[in-house]
Amino acid sequence: MKDPWNPITEELREWAFDVNALWPTQDFDLAVAELYLSEIILELASDDNCPKQRFFLKCAYIIVGDAVRTEYHTESKEDVMSFIDSAEKTGNSYLLKFIEQSKDLMQNPSKFDYDQWCDGGLAYAQFKG
Repeated sequence: MKDPWNPITEELREWAFDVNALWPTQDFDLAVAELYLSEIILELASDDNCPKQRFFLKCAYIIVGDAVRTEYHTESKEDVMSFIDSAEKTGNSYLLKFIEQSKDLMQNPSKFDYDQWCDGGLAYAQFKG
């Protein structure tokens, strides 16, 4: 990966399907959790065959959680809603749960919990069973 802090779609897809690839840099999730990468985030978060599906689901939670936490200073509410609408189109069960939780958080911002939204708590909980 040329620049882990500015990854491109092709690099992310290649990394996502390399079972042995480690994170290219510390806080890589923060580098990826950007709306300009929303298409690839949702593609890989909804792909049940992707070895790093959890990572991309976590990125989706970070986008919404950080926007709510900063009162939409990092991303506009409209852009976050558009991201959620795009996630809904995947029909993926993990993303449908994410959508439900995201809409609830947006209506009740006092429910924000950093560990749950920005440190993987809600994303990883979906894979426990």
